[in-house]
This record gives sequence, C-alpha cells and structure tokens, in this order.
Amino acid sequence: MRCPNCGFDFSEGYLCPTCGIDTFVFLKTRNLSIRLYNESLEMAKEMDLSGAAEKLEQSLLFDKSNIQARNLLGLIYCETGRIGDALKHWIISTSIMKENNPAVGYMDFLQKNGREMEKYNDAVVMYNQALLYLNHGSDDMAIIQLKKAIDSNPNFIDAYNLLTLCCLEENNHKRAQHFIDIVLKKDKKNPNALKYSSIIGGGSTSVIRKKAARSTEKKEDDKTVSIKRTDSAPPIPRYKRKEKKIGVLEKRDLISFLVGICTTAIVILVLIMPAINEGKDKTILELQTKVDNYAGETKMTPEEVLAMRTELETLQGENKQLRSEETKQANLELLQTAVSQMTDNDFEGCVATLDRIDTMGFSEEDISKYNSVKATAYPKAADNLYTKGKSDFLSNKFPEAKINLENALKYASNENFIDDAYFYLGKIAENDENADQAKTYYQKVITEYPDSNQLANAENALSQLAE
Repeated sequence: MRCPNCGFDFSEGYLCPTCGIDTFVFLKTRNLSIRLYNESLEMAKEMDLSGAAEKLEQSLLFDKSNIQARNLLGLIYCETGRIGDALKHWIISTSIMKENNPAVGYMDFLQKNGREMEKYNDAVVMYNQALLYLNHGSDDMAIIQLKKAIDSNPNFIDAYNLLTLCCLEENNHKRAQHFIDIVLKKDKKNPNALKYSSIIGGGSTSVIRKKAARSTEKKEDDKTVSIKRTDSAPPIPRYKRKEKKIGVLEKRDLISFLVGICTTAIVILVLIMPAINEGKDKTILELQTKVDNYAGETKMTPEEVLAMRTELETLQGENKQLRSEETKQANLELLQTAVSQMTDNDFEGCVATLDRIDTMGFSEEDISKYNSVKATAYPKAADNLYTKGKSDFLSNKFPEAKINLENALKYASNENFIDDAYFYLGKIAENDENADQAKTYYQKVITEYPDSNQLANAENALSQLAE
C-alpha cells in the first residue's frame, strides 16, 4: 500500500510506518470531502446557494486542500455579494496549487473590472455603516445606506436580509416580502429569508402582490422609478425607533460587520490600488514624453519647462509612495494568508508564503506577528519536509528526497534530525556521482554532530570515498 499522505510504500496494516497516519481514515475523510463537494455542486445548480456553501465549508473541514471545493465556495460567495470572502478562498487555493488553477482566472477577471470592484467595495462600506447606524438607533440613516449598498451591488444578499428585518420591525410586510422574493430568487433556501417569510405568516408571494395591486394609496412617483433601482418596490416610510426590537443586530450581523472591514481591505489591496498606480504611471509617462519633446523647442520658456519638470517630480514622488504602500499592504495580506495556512496546519504552504514577505515598513506589531508565525511554522514545516524526504529516500526517489531534505534543513534550527538529513543528502550525492558534495555532507555529520547515530555510517562512507 502507498501512503496517500507521504507516499511511502508499505505492505502490512493501515498505519504508515513513516508518518504514522491511519491511511484508512485519511482516505475516508478525503472521499467524504469529495462527496460533500459533489452534493454542494448539485445544490448550487438548483440555486440553493446557502446550502451549497454550508456543504462546501464542511468539505473543507475534511480536506482543506480540496481545490475544487474551495474554488466553488469562492464562486458562491462572489454570486451572493461577498467578494472579500471569495478572494480569500481563491488566494488560499492558488497558494496550494498555482498551475492550471481556475482561481487565477477568477481573480484576473475581477482585477480587470476595477470599476465594478470599486462599487462592490462601496457596498461593503455602506453595509457596515448601516450596522453602525442601527446600533446607535438611526434606523432611517441605516435604510438609506442599505439601499445604496444594494444599488452598488445588486447581489448583496446580506443587505437585502437586513432591509427585510428593518421592514418587519415596522410591520411593513408588503415591503419585506418584496426583499424576501429577491433573496429567494437568487438563493432558493436562504435560511434568513425563509425565517422572515414565516414571520410574515406564511402568506404566499402571489397573495401579497394581489393585495398590493388593489391598493389605492400608491404614490404617483412609484410609477416612474427605474426597474434597475431598489426603489422599484413600495417605499419605506420614515419612522421612529420602537423601544422593543426583534433583534436588528443579531450576532450574525455583528460578525458580518467585522468581516466586512477585512473584506474592504482585501478589495482595496487586490483591485483598487493597482488601478490607482496604473493611472499615475500613465500620467508620468505622458509628462515625461512632453518634457523630452519640448526640451529642445524654443516656444517653451525655461519657466514652463521647469514647471513641467516640477509636476513630473511631484507625481513620481506620489507614485513611489503609493507603490511602497501597495507593497506593504500586499505583504500584510501575505502575512494574513500565512496565518490562515498555519491555522489549517498547512505548515509547508505557510513557510512558502512567509518566504515571499518583505517586512519593510511593517509596524512593531506586524513584525512581532510575523516572527511569531515564523517561530511556530518553521519547525513544523521542517519536520514534515524531513519526514517526506526520508520516505522518498527509502523509496529510492532521490530527486524528490533531495528537494524535501534541503528544504527541511532550510527551515530547521536545532531539530534532532539534521544529522540524518545531512547523511541522506550525502548518499544522494554519491548516487549522483558528486563525490565532493557527498564528502562535504559526511564531514558535517562527523564534525558538527559527534553524538549522531549516523556517525559510524558517515565515517565509513567518507573512508570509502577516499579510497
């Protein structure tokens, strides 16, 4: 049997003698993750997006490296207006598998539509502002912000649900049913929308629409509103806040507020900052061209040339500052990805992400966080890589073993396997007919690790090479 985790071949039992994993349980959990993904795929096809998202989250609990599940979850989040959550999963997905990963295309598509992303970002900001208004009792201002958020992002289901809740607060069931219908059209089994529908009393959409049609109190300006706007339904009246509420700020909304802040940062980092810098670059290029073209012309006075050069230098300074800030934010985002990977016990992915981080411009708190993640992830990654390298070596897969063992030494500090890794690398160098490198590795074992269990083997190997 071949271990699905480390690749070691063994013939008896289910426990891998190298990494110690129960291969039976490992395969069961992986298959369960695949089954949950397939179920969620069917649910998504039937427009049960909430149910599909829940299944996909469960799928990732069983196998965090299930790329298909992670990418589909990102698509569902994108469809329901949670762009930041979608980007988070796609970033993790590409860190696990860079080649031939559809998530790369998804992120490229979003980046090429920068103006739309600005609108989605504005929608998140407005939604968070609405939560603050509700928390302070300013219901009217919250409703205005929510309506603007929906205009900016018509797929923002959380905003529709919060508007529904505001309508139920004032017993405006006709307006509430309108927003419920919108949500259920996009997500047929959205739990919040179904719950709010039950509060109304189970009345069908058609009955409510008939009552609305018989109403003689419609305002004249309702007939002229564009169907693309959220105001196409009956207007929400202004009202005073009641003393007793039915729970406008539920726990979920408070959590959404915190998540929304992170979402805003991600959207600004990934999509908006590059667009700003691109505009600066274009302006600088145009000015530079003008300066080069006009420098030798007599029609321009020295003052005009100087003014143009001053403007050019100013723009270059601003652009440099923006680039620096963009780089810093990108590195902070990589740090957050590394933290997420460490939380998922993906230590190899975590250290690979840490290697890409430049801490220039980090605050003391950020540097402390970076060092803390590094101190935890490096030893774990080194141990995992050594286990894989040793397994590859014993399986005579020397190229793979060399890469894993060298990476293990890269992240190791004082682990007890370092001498073994040097010895195995020496044997691999011998196999590659690189005697000088083999001698170097054996000498390290002899000189630096006199108590090593590989000492006699290294001395014997070194003496044979000397013959």
